[in-house]
Amino acid sequence: MRRTLILATVGVVLVANAWVLIAARQNRREPRGGTVELTERELRLAPMLGESTVTLLNLAWDVLSEKPRDQGPPAWLDGKKLAELGFDCAIPVTSPTARRHYGSMSARPVFLVLEYEGDAWQQAHAQRKTTTRLFIVDAGRDARNLRQRYPDTARHILARGVVRPFLQDREGPADTLLAVPRLRGWVQVLPGQIFVPRPHSRLLEKFQSHDLSGREEAEREPRFAVTVSWGANHEPWVTAVRQLALETPAKKAE
Repeated sequence: MRRTLILATVGVVLVANAWVLIAARQNRREPRGGTVELTERELRLAPMLGESTVTLLNLAWDVLSEKPRDQGPPAWLDGKKLAELGFDCAIPVTSPTARRHYGSMSARPVFLVLEYEGDAWQQAHAQRKTTTRLFIVDAGRDARNLRQRYPDTARHILARGVVRPFLQDREGPADTLLAVPRLRGWVQVLPGQIFVPRPHSRLLEKFQSHDLSGREEAEREPRFAVTVSWGANHEPWVTAVRQLALETPAKKAE
């Protein structure tokens, strides 16, 4: 009996590993989600934890909010858009049951459009300091329709993500209450981390540290660039890594 259980467990592990490999191979058949080279501004090295040798990059993105000077929910993710994404937005925001209705909604999986060095970044950068140049500009339930609207696979990435509605009653934490609440949505890209396999991870090893604060990342010039493809399943994988030549103070002054 014990031997049977052990064999069954081994069989389950082998099947699971085989499925992971098959899914990864299928995902890499065609980069439908796009291929783009991002820098350290958009891909931050995750701190080393203990003796782990795994190299992970945290995907850093931003959104253009209602008030470009502030970082808030996406301006384009309003009640109409949330309804298009499948949420029940029939309850008026002024209804006594609105907060309970929208607050109880679960996040929904969607496809997200991530724009690199586009109009959203230019507009936000003119108003406030932005570290990343990767902005979420749209969402939808059908990846094909989104790709038709955003055909540039080197500028617009189609990635998986989730959206969740909420009632916005202030512009910001320190602002006064709005006369009428707004229906808005929070958004998140999935996965939030990208695994870097060998041999690509070797170039990044010298940049890794145990620092958990992340303070240096926001100030320094990017030291490396990573080419990432989002495949047939709209999941990312690293295809290339290169080191960037840092500008000297003299060059910047020129």
